[in-house]
Amino acid sequence: MISLGIDIGATKALGVALDQDNRVVAEQAMFTIRGKQGIRSVVMDIATSIADQTGISLRDFDSVGIGVPGVVNRKAGEIVSAINLRIENMPLRTIIAPHFRAPVRLDNDVKVTAIGAGMVLDSLSVTYLSLGTGVAAATLEGRLLRGSDNEAGEIGHFVIDPGGTICRCGQRGCLETLIGGSYLAPRLARLELDWATLDQNTSQAGQAVYSQAVQVVARLVSLVALVYGSDKIVLGGGVVQAAPWMLEAVRGRLVEWGQSTAAFPPYARIAGQTITIENDSQVPAIGAALIGQGWTEGYTL
Repeated sequence: MISLGIDIGATKALGVALDQDNRVVAEQAMFTIRGKQGIRSVVMDIATSIADQTGISLRDFDSVGIGVPGVVNRKAGEIVSAINLRIENMPLRTIIAPHFRAPVRLDNDVKVTAIGAGMVLDSLSVTYLSLGTGVAAATLEGRLLRGSDNEAGEIGHFVIDPGGTICRCGQRGCLETLIGGSYLAPRLARLELDWATLDQNTSQAGQAVYSQAVQVVARLVSLVALVYGSDKIVLGGGVVQAAPWMLEAVRGRLVEWGQSTAAFPPYARIAGQTITIENDSQVPAIGAALIGQGWTEGYTL
């Protein structure tokens, strides 16, 4: 059995093939091409490469799952709105289904990732906080917490600074404008700062960006910990992967808060629950493959 899983990020896309034991046996990455035609091309190019690597045809995949950022109608297989992909109302499943024999399943990328994280961690209680080009969260508590219209966890465009930077969604001061990669990258370039070594930068500008980043992420972690109460809070996404200092810095800030407050919120405990996953980049695509297999409500031990 070969399962195909494809994670489409706003910047990069990754596909994997899983064998019957859900082990990764092939992998293909490429840059995302935004827009409807671009996303179709990315999906088909990755699928073709994975098929070639595993020695099969597209019609030989036993299942196909795709994770997409934004609002997804998983029952219809439609991307309803993906701001970072510049897509509205794209029936992706209908467009690509003729190339496969297996049914194609589609879901939100971070919810897919939460399922993958649950399998990797062997846990049914996980909140995945994704800090990449955009910002979002998803929670697995035995099953996925989806909310109305599958929108639970879409926190990136929550306004926290009404006088802040204009977001591509049209609002000002969205969470994404503070810690999303598409806003961080030009800010760092303008200040000539290196994100990977920001913790070692002693300049006033470097310390200001570092302090704000740690503060924002620590607040986010404490928020999702209190809202969802998961056993594990996983920090992931490209912004985290590119900052080897992030996990310990955030844990340290949480511990500091715990030392200066009463017993609640339980910041020290939250710090201990906050983790990252090795080879985190594969987790979303693994989750997409599990979605393709039929784990539409969550990974079951």
